[in-house]
Amino acid sequence: MHSRIFSRRGDTLYILFSVLVVLFILGMSLGWVYRQQVTWVAQQGPRTRAYYLALAGIEKVIDQIKIQTEQPLVRTRKEGAKDGLEVDEGVLRLLDMDRAKVWTSVFDSKNDGEVLPGGHVKVVAELLEVSRNEFSTFIDRVEKIPPSLEVYREKRDEEDNPVLGAQPLGGWSGRLKLTSTGTVEGRRSVLEVIKDVKVVDLSCPAPDHTLFIHGKKTEYIKEGSFLLSNLTLPQQVLDLIHDLTLKINEVLRIPEISESKAAVLANVNQITKRLVEVADGEQEGMASDALRLVYELTQHVGRTGGDEKIKDTVDNIILSLNPRDWGRVRTNGVLQVYLPFFSPDDIINYFADSNIFGAQRPEVGYQNHFNRLHDPYLSVYTHYEGYIYKNYRRLNPVVMGPSKVPQVVPPQRYTINTRMNYVLRYPEREEVPNLKRLEKHAAKYAAVIFKQPVSIYGTKDNPILLEGLWYAREEVRIGGHYRGRGLIVSEKGIVVTASLQHTTPKDRDLLALVALGGSIDVVPPSGLVIIEAGLYAKEGLKGTKHNGVKLLGNLSCENLNRQQMPRFFECRFDPRLKNHMADNINTSISRKHLSFRILSDQAVAKPRRGTSL
Repeated sequence: MHSRIFSRRGDTLYILFSVLVVLFILGMSLGWVYRQQVTWVAQQGPRTRAYYLALAGIEKVIDQIKIQTEQPLVRTRKEGAKDGLEVDEGVLRLLDMDRAKVWTSVFDSKNDGEVLPGGHVKVVAELLEVSRNEFSTFIDRVEKIPPSLEVYREKRDEEDNPVLGAQPLGGWSGRLKLTSTGTVEGRRSVLEVIKDVKVVDLSCPAPDHTLFIHGKKTEYIKEGSFLLSNLTLPQQVLDLIHDLTLKINEVLRIPEISESKAAVLANVNQITKRLVEVADGEQEGMASDALRLVYELTQHVGRTGGDEKIKDTVDNIILSLNPRDWGRVRTNGVLQVYLPFFSPDDIINYFADSNIFGAQRPEVGYQNHFNRLHDPYLSVYTHYEGYIYKNYRRLNPVVMGPSKVPQVVPPQRYTINTRMNYVLRYPEREEVPNLKRLEKHAAKYAAVIFKQPVSIYGTKDNPILLEGLWYAREEVRIGGHYRGRGLIVSEKGIVVTASLQHTTPKDRDLLALVALGGSIDVVPPSGLVIIEAGLYAKEGLKGTKHNGVKLLGNLSCENLNRQQMPRFFECRFDPRLKNHMADNINTSISRKHLSFRILSDQAVAKPRRGTSL
């Protein structure tokens, strides 16, 4: 009996001891798991921060590379009393393809916490597989540059033909390898990223021309306003016009004419209005009073030695300007321009030369034709290429009797500075500069490709962010404000939905729009549309009779089709379109990764403190 009791107690003790052992083991396991979790959680924070710090370092370096290539290649520095020119070697290393092939750079945060408090990041950047593409450029042949850059200067012979031998800038593609090391609280993460990189010239077609028509048909510029210019009027010109208007008013005696120099352009408008009113008031075919008045004005203005003063003033003005920044006018066919009534092709030369021969016939144009292919009063200083003719009428000299109807004369070359046989003499220059490379290669080297129709609009607070070369397979609709530097190419047409302007007038924003297969349509039904861009459209710029376009840039096309354009068109050439000093080169780095690897994710004894290299 007692033995059975003792046997049961032994079993109970054994079971109790086994339970205690299991509980002890479970408690130890739970404690080990807890300690491991605490340790993992404690390490996960620095590990995550180190990983994202390495990513942030990559993005920071990409931004620094883009900013560096946007800096001027040459800047002015002061050396004592003389100004000198200094080359930015960092920019040159990225623009010169041969130097880019061996380009490496180390970007190190200057102190702990520059990117992330308590962290340090170091990025090693290398360029791989660098090869030439078609979007290169040269330094303009007339620029003042340091001797070390002469190898990159565009070369021309005596006939102004390109000469081989200059070393191009930009125009290369490759791969950018970025190895980033982020260290936070004793944890290090090393990432390797490889991206596509393209360094391309964003110059628009015909960047040296205000107007370039590469079609060979005859185009007519008649009714409406078609105005080209290169610059605002210098004060010397305004002073000269002021003197002329006062002298003209001695005959006209218009009450609204002001003695103030600030009202000089208003005076010109008043004089033109008066003459047009006189002409409109005549019976049909009886414009004798208006035409006789024009003749009397030319005789009156040219008296008392005024001719020499006019010529001297114009010469002084030209000496003070920079004509190499002016846009040229070009056609491969024939361009017939009808001049406006009492606004001769060049009023300064008109008045200055009106008395060279006593019986010279004054020139008059046509009513409702407000056309000008140059700056006011400076036509002979604009460079014209091709068969460009002015159409106007002449008055018979008073000595031959009063003229009731102006005599229509055969069209004459636009000015003495028109090279009529330009296309025949230089057939190799028929093509629009920079157009062929866009037609053949833009899609290959574009930073962004749109396969479907796209609509882009920017506000002043949220502008369109341009970056390099964009290519569209279909129509592009664009309007509003933009920032950055971009060249947008469409295989079809482009629609401007609203004024297209820089975010600020002083920054380095630059835009070109290229419609390879259609036109650039301005769709606002009325009002003035401002476009700050270089434009190319195969079928020209289209609009309505009720809207107008004020363009700051240039226009090139195969067919002008003036009758389809807005009735009012004004183009002020933007000299920034020219690639003076490789200014228009852009570096685009792909958003997508070609490869992404985590090379290391480990603890370190101490955070390594980097130094700037």
